[in-house]
Amino acid sequence: MKRFLIGAALAAAAFSITPAMAPALAEDDIVLRGMGSFHVGGRIAEVKGKEVRMIVRQPGGPQTKLDPNGQYMVEQMYVQYFLPKNKKGKLPLLLWHGGGLTGVTYESTPDGREGWMNFFIRKGWDTYVSDAVERGRSGFASPDVWPSEPIFLTYQDPFERFRIGDGEGSWNSDPAKQKVLAGSQC
Repeated sequence: MKRFLIGAALAAAAFSITPAMAPALAEDDIVLRGMGSFHVGGRIAEVKGKEVRMIVRQPGGPQTKLDPNGQYMVEQMYVQYFLPKNKKGKLPLLLWHGGGLTGVTYESTPDGREGWMNFFIRKGWDTYVSDAVERGRSGFASPDVWPSEPIFLTYQDPFERFRIGDGEGSWNSDPAKQKVLAGSQC
């Protein structure tokens, strides 16, 4: 864990690198010596005594039985890793998202450029991308395990709340009408 924290500190320093460098790096192939995924932590929670009901899982589909009773794996973090063939970084790097986002935020930028994940892999860093508990691929516990349902974010929410947009009302589904925060490269 200590090595991941050091890697995270190195990542913060690397964020000062100008985004203009990213397109030039995209010309180099990414060659890996390994990749995979795993979960960290978690526990088994058991639900008992809930009503079994019939549901339709997709529009026009047949009714199927939903039995919420049983054991669930909850509170685990999902991690996907990429190990470049030509390793140059001394320690592994963990990219941990903030807010209600997921590790996918490191794959590309809102305007389609490659994200930090590919940048660090190309530079030779063993790169680990996480989805925090109850985010992305980490999975969600049912409301029978946790007291409330998951909160799903609209496009507008992170655009305005994480200061991509220039305040409340800056989001629009038409990219030409979005009001981006001054100095942003979105």
